[in-house]
Amino acid sequence: MYIGRKFDELDNVPLSEWDMKELLYHHDMMDDLVSYLNTQGNSRHKQIIAEIEKRGGRSGDRGAWDHSSRIIYD
Repeated sequence: MYIGRKFDELDNVPLSEWDMKELLYHHDMMDDLVSYLNTQGNSRHKQIIAEIEKRGGRSGDRGAWDHSSRIIYD
């Protein structure tokens, strides 16, 4: 379960002001729906990816017995 601002709440907020967890969550959701996104959706997804990379990208941690390989959003 995601606890955070919804995409429509973030629509008018610059990507530089998004929390990293918000960027990663919405990137994952858009990545799952990439074949259904229109041109505007694909453009926004690319902007989100660029902002994640600008901040250093995802951690390279693959997980272990005591923690997940994926970021927990809530």
